[in-house]
Amino acid sequence: MLRGVRVAIKYFTIGLLAGLLLAPRKGDETRTLLMDRAREYVAELMGAAQDAAGQASDKVEDLTRGTYETEHRGYDNAASSGIQ
Repeated sequence: MLRGVRVAIKYFTIGLLAGLLLAPRKGDETRTLLMDRAREYVAELMGAAQDAAGQASDKVEDLTRGTYETEHRGYDNAASSGIQ
């Protein structure tokens, strides 16, 4: 898997360099465009990470609540049956 990541990074870098060298815009315009797209990508990535963290937190909370209710249900039954 690590080899696949290295290959992907290698070809991404080659493509990025080729794109920058053959870009039809001035350097300043290209850099501005790239930085804007990078900011959008990072913001989208952070939003997705926050959504995933929120969903994971909700699942943990649901599991915890279910365990808590199960444990207390057993104690309620024991108390009502006269077992001490």
